[in-house]
Amino acid sequence: MRLEETLSALSAKVSGTRAKDVAAEIARFHRTQASPGYDEALDVVRERLAGFRVATRVHEFPADGRSKTYAWTSPPAWTVRGGVLAQTAPDEKRLVSFDEIPTCVAAHSPGGAFEGDLAHVGKGDTDADYAATDVRGRVVLACGRASEVTKRAGRRGAVGVVVYPNDERSAASHDLVEYHGIFPTAEEIPHLVPAFSVSRRTADALLRRLSRDTVRLRGEIDAEYTDRPLRVLEAWIDGSDPAAGEVLLVAHLCHPRPSANDNATGSAVLVEGARVLRGMANLLPPPAGIRFLWVPEFYGTLPWAAAHTRELGRVRYSLNLDMVGQSPERIGEPLRVFRAPNHLPTYVHALVEPLLTMVASLSLAAPGGSRRPLHWCYDAPSGGSDHLVFAAPPHRIPSFMVGHDDPYWHTSYDTIENVDPTRLEHVGLLACALALLPQSVTNDHRLFGWLLTYGAREFARASALAQDVDPESGHELLDIAFSIESNRARTVATLGIDERMAELLPRHEVALRGLRDHFAAFLPPAGQRTARAHAERPTRRVDGPLVYAVTDSFTEEEARFFKDKLSANHRALAEGLLSLCDGQRTAAQIALQLSLDIGHLIPAEDVEAGIALLRKAGYVA
Repeated sequence: MRLEETLSALSAKVSGTRAKDVAAEIARFHRTQASPGYDEALDVVRERLAGFRVATRVHEFPADGRSKTYAWTSPPAWTVRGGVLAQTAPDEKRLVSFDEIPTCVAAHSPGGAFEGDLAHVGKGDTDADYAATDVRGRVVLACGRASEVTKRAGRRGAVGVVVYPNDERSAASHDLVEYHGIFPTAEEIPHLVPAFSVSRRTADALLRRLSRDTVRLRGEIDAEYTDRPLRVLEAWIDGSDPAAGEVLLVAHLCHPRPSANDNATGSAVLVEGARVLRGMANLLPPPAGIRFLWVPEFYGTLPWAAAHTRELGRVRYSLNLDMVGQSPERIGEPLRVFRAPNHLPTYVHALVEPLLTMVASLSLAAPGGSRRPLHWCYDAPSGGSDHLVFAAPPHRIPSFMVGHDDPYWHTSYDTIENVDPTRLEHVGLLACALALLPQSVTNDHRLFGWLLTYGAREFARASALAQDVDPESGHELLDIAFSIESNRARTVATLGIDERMAELLPRHEVALRGLRDHFAAFLPPAGQRTARAHAERPTRRVDGPLVYAVTDSFTEEEARFFKDKLSANHRALAEGLLSLCDGQRTAAQIALQLSLDIGHLIPAEDVEAGIALLRKAGYVA
């Protein structure tokens, strides 16, 4: 079945309306990791899959604040039943309630009651923020991350914490209330204090009043740390050819109520995809197996992947669905597909754009959904979600992500009303097509045309970057691009190609070499290549993606450099840098390859400084 035929068959089966119904059902639950609400949502998904006769199993991992996978410590199991924050002086009024806005209670906040005068400490996430303010016995108001503010304020004797959105996060609305998670270790829990999240409008009113009067707040949170595991739901459809390997589809199920786009939508599309692909497999089993995961983001994915390293060795590529259903009218566009980094090449890179073009040409419109055409972009690699787990050592799987930019992510405004069934249908169709890609393009001779088109554009991008560096580095950029595209084409062999495809593979390499020479002709001669025998070649020493707290060991100046220079695309740049520390590349070579990934030149001195910071954090030898 050719690619167009696969899409045609899928388009008659994938339902965005059904996917939105599932997303709405998931969004009813308060789904923090290792909580009753998460488990209830997982049970709903599992029941749906059972109705489609999709095989499933549930894996459990510790949620105790102590257990580690690589550098990641599991969060504690936690449940919340309620919470109210009120102002008691100079006048009385309720500020926020969990019953009305569930995101107002920071995830993993200890339960308990407090009352105290309000003290504003700015961001509250550095020691300097507390230098001029004694917060003992007071309630801290800050616009930093609750995970940082709560730990610092608690150790200084504060009785409670209230966080609010900064200018960037409140730009979409001064009435949204952010989701904050503390993710404490077991050792940190005794030093925590109850923590609330309020809107920017509420915080501004408090600050105005605080400029004239003493403001006093009282809060109470009904929550506790419990004994409950992190649960991962796995489903699968067996392939007909063990040599064809597997395709992995993943979505995180966690986050507080409602968290509709993030990520009830990805989880729901995965359910719809399992339904459709199971039905098609009953008629014609795909050669490659298809595996699905619904996970607590990072903290469940990491231990599952570590426990299934051998099985993951069969996975050819993975797709992460994260925030995939936002309405183009209510929220905005485009749909973004984030590439796997170039150090993990696969023929799939060259097929995403043709697939998106075909999906957009179908002019889908679900009942009650948007009638706008699909607008999409194929973007640089991104961080921030579960695809990083599979891309990182020890797995090193080419891993893509599909999602939208959503100004309401991690806020009370991430509601099901902002989810569009037409977009869910588009993404469901794309995800199913990618899951069936091995059977759709095996022995399709057009594959080398798609690869050559993609490779020509990558050479053009490399050539444009080469104009702004010295001739030696410019030619090395083209050499790196040639190596990447050659390795990408060789992954076609995993499809079990016929004799004609086998003949085309060396011809394709000749064409790539011709492209390399073509673009090299526009550069000044490189002259004699400089010997780099004694240049440092850093080596990664820790598996798994970078922990969020990697900057804890940095000075404030180092942390600022890391944020400004290495945190582009949700730390994708830092993740790429770390993964390229393989003992084979110098800092200069790493900078050049990162430049090809990101699309603009990365200074070698920034890479050298980044390597020094990662060495300080224990990630690089």
